[in-house]
Amino acid sequence: MTPQVFEARIVEWARQQPDVEALVQIGSRVQSGGVVDGWSDWDYHLIVRNPSRYLNALWPVKIAPCWCAHYEKTERGVVKLSAIFEGGLEADFIPLAAWQMKLVYWAMARPGLGRIYPDALRRGIANTRLVVGPGYKVIMGGSAWENRLGALSVNWPDRDLSLMDFQSHIAAFWRHAVWVQKKCFRGESRAALRWQQVELTDHVYALLAEEARLAGSRARPEARKAEQWLSPKRLSQTAIETGTDQRVLARALLSQINLFEEVCRSVAESRNFTLPDYSAVAGWLREKLTKLLNES
Repeated sequence: MTPQVFEARIVEWARQQPDVEALVQIGSRVQSGGVVDGWSDWDYHLIVRNPSRYLNALWPVKIAPCWCAHYEKTERGVVKLSAIFEGGLEADFIPLAAWQMKLVYWAMARPGLGRIYPDALRRGIANTRLVVGPGYKVIMGGSAWENRLGALSVNWPDRDLSLMDFQSHIAAFWRHAVWVQKKCFRGESRAALRWQQVELTDHVYALLAEEARLAGSRARPEARKAEQWLSPKRLSQTAIETGTDQRVLARALLSQINLFEEVCRSVAESRNFTLPDYSAVAGWLREKLTKLLNES
C-alpha cells in the first residue's frame, strides 16, 4: 500500500461506521512544520457515540491487512489503539465519546468560566490542547466539528505543575534512585537498568519539561521532540550513557542525580516552591556510588 491508499482506506472505513461522528487527524502529518518521512505514523481522534465498541483489537483488520494491534492507557489517561498494518504502516486511534468531546470544546471556548470547571474537565481541556492544538485536520464531521475545534484558538491559561505534583516527582525520584542503586550493587544490573531508564528518566523529564515551559519553550510530555525544546546545556546533560556494567550504571545514576537536583532547584526558584530536603538520601547515594567507582 502507498501512504495515499492507506489514508483512503482509513477514511473509507470510518465513513462506514454509523456511530462515528468525527474523525480528526492529529500528529506530525498535519502539524505546521511537522517532519514527515517514511517512518511517520498516522494519528487520529476517533470521536464516536459508543467508544466501548472499539475497545478491542479486532476491527483494524477491516481497514487493511493488520500485523498486530495493541491497546494501552496513555499518560493522559485515555485508551489508545496502535495498529501495525501490512508494510509496517502504523496508525494510532484514540476512541473518544462524542458527548465528552463536545463538552470539552464547549468549555474550552469559555475560559472565563474555568474557575468553576471540575478538575477532570480542566485536565481534559489541557490534554486536548496539548495533542490537538499543534495541528489537526477534520477528516469527518463537517462544519459542526470544525466550529467546535475552533476553540483551540482561544487563549487558555497553561496548566501549571502543582506543588503537590512537584513534590511527588521529587519523592519518587529519590525512592527509585535508592532502588536502582541497591539492584546495581546486588548484581541485578538488568533490573537496575530497566528501572533507571523507565522510572528515573520519567521523573527527570517531567521537571525538565516544566523548566523548559517556564523558560518559554513549547515542551512536550514523555520527552517528545525534546531535541527541540531542551536547552543546549540540558541536551548535553541528558546524553547519559548507561548499560549493564556495574560501574557504567553507577556513573549514569550519579549523572541523573546531579541533573535532577539542578532542575529541581531551577523549577523551585521559578515557581517560588519550597524545595524538600533530600540531602541525606542524596549524600548516602553519592557516598556509595563514588566508593564503587573508586575501587580498583
